[in-house]
Amino acid sequence: MLRGLLSGVFWGLMAVLVVAGVGSLLAPLPATVVPQTTAVDATSGSRDENGGGVDTPSQADQAVEENVSAPVDAPKEDDASPLADTASAPKPDVAEPEADLQAPAAAEESGVSVDAGTPVAPAPADAPELSAPEAPEIDPEAAEEAELSITTNPEQPVAPEVPLVGSAFETPPAVEPVAPEAPSEEASPAPEAPSEEASPAPEAEETEVPVAEVGGEQTSMLKPAGDLKDSFPQHNSSRLPTVGEEEVEEIVIKPIDQNAEAFADEAGRPLMSILLIDDGSAPVDLAGLSSFPYPLSFAVSTLAKDVSERVTTYRENGFEVLALIDIPAAAAPADVEVAMAAHLAAMPEAVGVLEGGGDGLQGSKSVSDQVTDVLLASGHGLVMLPKGLNTAQKLASREGVPSATLFRDFDGKGQNASVIRRFLDQAAFKAGQEGGVIMLGRVREETIAALLVWGLQDRASSVAVAPVSAVLKLGQ
Repeated sequence: MLRGLLSGVFWGLMAVLVVAGVGSLLAPLPATVVPQTTAVDATSGSRDENGGGVDTPSQADQAVEENVSAPVDAPKEDDASPLADTASAPKPDVAEPEADLQAPAAAEESGVSVDAGTPVAPAPADAPELSAPEAPEIDPEAAEEAELSITTNPEQPVAPEVPLVGSAFETPPAVEPVAPEAPSEEASPAPEAPSEEASPAPEAEETEVPVAEVGGEQTSMLKPAGDLKDSFPQHNSSRLPTVGEEEVEEIVIKPIDQNAEAFADEAGRPLMSILLIDDGSAPVDLAGLSSFPYPLSFAVSTLAKDVSERVTTYRENGFEVLALIDIPAAAAPADVEVAMAAHLAAMPEAVGVLEGGGDGLQGSKSVSDQVTDVLLASGHGLVMLPKGLNTAQKLASREGVPSATLFRDFDGKGQNASVIRRFLDQAAFKAGQEGGVIMLGRVREETIAALLVWGLQDRASSVAVAPVSAVLKLGQ
């Protein structure tokens, strides 16, 4: 309802505005303008202050007098202009030359007399025709002698005579040989005549045929020598062909192959190697270890007193051994080379090197690089402890050294048998992913017991426990 009321008010106002606008347009204008009937005051400075009124007539309304002109004074005598001579000049007569014409003054001043000459009268009609005189005849020989006699050029030399040369294809004339002069009696004696055994000189027209002497007989080389099955006894030899010493390559067997134990897994299972460190603190029951259900590997420090005896004992019982080596981080490359040579010489039965837990082999890049070079030349394997991204081991493997990184140290902190078995299960699972792993332990009674029990479990059958050299060769 309110909306309708407001709409009506709006439209009502609009209608009122429209009507008011139309009415204002149609209504007449109010008569409030009064016309001006009085004169406008003249501005100051005008000529006629009373002028400008409506009642005052303008100057144009006054009549102008006719024939009114200003008086003009009569011309005086001095003001009259002289009359000019307007008569034409007389026409000159061309037929009669003027008698008083004279030569130009320039001719008199130059000093050269000019003779105008007597005018030539025209020839009469009956005068005889004049002809040019005939030129005298000139002898050609006399003209030539006259022309030669007056030349000023020097005389030219006489051209030499050029002999006629025949064509290049013509046969030159035969030249007669000149007989040599007879030797004088004081000259050297004449050479001896050739003996009868010498072969006679071949004739010039015949072609010399190469010959070869075979078996004491001369045979032409332009025909087959004979049957290919013919033998030549003089070329036979009873000595066998031999190869020079510089061409013989010496076959060198690397220690990782020479000192390794035979191993083969027909099932193709992943490999796992168990490496035990023998530090000499615990007695070793070799009789019990020899009857172990799978092979083991041992690491012995090269600085031990009885290193040779222990290594020999392990090798006689069929175990592989590694040299446990530590190199100071501050060692120079030359020192590393000398130290590595001494360590390896103390254990010639080793298949490789195990990084020690002290200074190790990764103290600096220069040390690890030099160790890699020494082992590459010696032919040993390399087992390193895990460190960072294992860069040193990867570089050694890329250079061609059989190397690997330990997967885990399963008894380094005195773990019990159950923990050791759990670590071994994890290693078996890891071996299935990577193809081979190396586990590190120590020679002690609890560790040996845990290894023996784990070998009887099902998890142990999923991998092939192998010597350490077999796992090192996987990356080659």
